[in-house]
Amino acid sequence: MRCEDPGIGSGSEMFVDTPSEFARQALYYITSCGRFFTEYGYEIQRENYHNHMLFYILNGRLSVTCEGRTMVAEKDEIGFINCHVPHEYHTIGNTEFLWVHLEGGNTNRFYQHILSRYGGFVFQHPCKAEFQTMLLQLLSSYQTGQFFTEAEKSQRLYTMLMRLLDGAANGNKEQSVLETAAQFMRTNISKPVTLQEIAASVNMSHYHFSRLFKKAYGYSPYEYLLLARINKAKHLLKTTDLPIKTVAQQVGYLNASTFSSVFTAKVGLPPKTFRSCPL
Repeated sequence: MRCEDPGIGSGSEMFVDTPSEFARQALYYITSCGRFFTEYGYEIQRENYHNHMLFYILNGRLSVTCEGRTMVAEKDEIGFINCHVPHEYHTIGNTEFLWVHLEGGNTNRFYQHILSRYGGFVFQHPCKAEFQTMLLQLLSSYQTGQFFTEAEKSQRLYTMLMRLLDGAANGNKEQSVLETAAQFMRTNISKPVTLQEIAASVNMSHYHFSRLFKKAYGYSPYEYLLLARINKAKHLLKTTDLPIKTVAQQVGYLNASTFSSVFTAKVGLPPKTFRSCPL
């Protein structure tokens, strides 16, 4: 489908799609997608477009304003914006970009999580070439009339969203440092270790370490340690007859009551009940 809107150049294409009621309720789905060649004068302003938008800049620059912030996306950068709120974007000179409007599932949770990890709705990604390929394949399916079931389209969108969660650490050196810190936490799971001690194990300030860890893993070092303790406690509860107090001590809790409260909040069952329930 050709586009005649101001600022959209020749060669641009867009495709629209309408999900079934089942897809709206249970799947990820596409409402439109395309590849635009734009020039001076291309500008979009909306109050609410009722979905989210992913895009990839092939050439040029795209200025985006959303949720009170303006960012400029450049060549090989990815954007993920919430089109449920007022937003605006326009090209700076000649720009070529791929885009898809999507919704469904827990798209907004992905959106919030990805923004938190990358610090904004425009970002570089270590697997940008793979992401570009996935967008091109999606677009090609519409260009060629290739039939995908709604489940298949949902799976492709989910794969793209999951891929955006990967690779937030900057290179192998940082990843190695974070893995060392994670190993330190697992090794010291029976001790009441502090964030400062964890960060010191990899020669970082606890502020910098916390930011880096959350960016790479999607949650804080505290949450990582907490979940590791809960997992070990589950294992001990199911494979030993140790008293609850002893289990608590082996996963870093000096007080059995505190351990029981934390375990119940995370698992949904008290330790004693969890132990007696068949898996």
